[in-house]
Amino acid sequence: MFVPKVLLVNEDSAGLLALSSLLTGRSGYEVVTARSREETLRHVGNDDFAVILLDVGMPGMDGFEIAEAIHSHPRSASVPIIFVTAHYADEINRLKAYQKGAVDYLFTPIIPQILQTKVMVFVEQAKTNMQLQRQKEDLEKLNNDLQAQRLLDLRHLTERRQVEEALRQSQKELRELASYQERVKEDERKRIAREIHDDLGQNLLALRLDVAMLHARTGAAHPKLHGKVNAVLEHIDRTMKTMRSIINNLRPTVLDLGLNAAIEWQVKEFQRRTAVGCELNVADTELVVDDNRATALFRVLQESLNNVFRHARATRTKIDVYQTDGRIHMRVADNGIGIFPGCRRKANSFGLIGIKERISMLGGELTIETEPDKGTALMVSIPISAQDDDAGENSEESAADAEPDQRLNEKPALAIRQPPLPAHDRALRKSGSRS
Repeated sequence: MFVPKVLLVNEDSAGLLALSSLLTGRSGYEVVTARSREETLRHVGNDDFAVILLDVGMPGMDGFEIAEAIHSHPRSASVPIIFVTAHYADEINRLKAYQKGAVDYLFTPIIPQILQTKVMVFVEQAKTNMQLQRQKEDLEKLNNDLQAQRLLDLRHLTERRQVEEALRQSQKELRELASYQERVKEDERKRIAREIHDDLGQNLLALRLDVAMLHARTGAAHPKLHGKVNAVLEHIDRTMKTMRSIINNLRPTVLDLGLNAAIEWQVKEFQRRTAVGCELNVADTELVVDDNRATALFRVLQESLNNVFRHARATRTKIDVYQTDGRIHMRVADNGIGIFPGCRRKANSFGLIGIKERISMLGGELTIETEPDKGTALMVSIPISAQDDDAGENSEESAADAEPDQRLNEKPALAIRQPPLPAHDRALRKSGSRS
């Protein structure tokens, strides 16, 4: 039976004992303790943990550095970390903790019920993840069995249709679960970004106004104090810049201005950051879609441009976004080295898979055209409204029921054609001028 583990890290024996006493003896999980950096990293390298409670200010080791080391390890990269502190109660350290991947930041003394409840949330999440993993393995095994059964006896159409219907329902449920998890993640990003903007942002702005007033009044009368105030003012400006960067990484506020503005901002930001030439052709009229579709298209564009920068070795990129027949189409093409056969099967390569899942959850289509040394063109298309999405799913299910034999050879939504791409911009839309 799977028993989740909770890791407590504190260099102080008394503090570790106090924290352990709040959690030890609770049913449903096992408590593991560590008093040094080496012991902590050894534990996370050997075991999986539901959550790690980490002291921030320890005389012999830095809690933030340990958190960064934990998340740099492949096995513990996604382990939730709750920072516990009795001294670092300011907003700067809280912000730093969240930058290091913390999910919470608690101050001592801790109310036992609150700590136990927070820990139980992550323990239950670990149990759910393990259950989903087992379900996934069961479904993969079922899929392999079904493939063998179809090869053995294609004449049993009735039995095969019943089994395939069960499999299709399971895949639909998994896709719905993935869609739900994606929505929860985006909603949480939006919530955190807005809380940072509304709370921390307003406090920093008020602080800057006060310091700026002090800076103006100490210019001639107190030159030394004036210099110190100036340094504080610069530090506040750097903090505000970092805060804006964190907000944009969580959810760019430009998305609230519309999809057109968000796409234009992302392309300009990519060109500024990478110096890769970009040509953007977007509809003059505003592309009106719901928040889910706007976010999905923005994330697909973001991931596509990141792939161009990291893998394509391109010097030019062209982005076309347009609307026809109740659908929004987006095409991202580059003049890079293309996608070589087998590249998508590399370990930990999930960029295109993630794009495919995002588009598939919205009833869309993804096509990739590529040829070695002649570039890659990624094309996505999604329905504008959820009604079109549902209608597409219903028509696919009806076709699947009517022609079971034809479904045996159906192609997935992601199609990669190699070649044709005789020239980099062969199939690009002629809506804009070439640069």
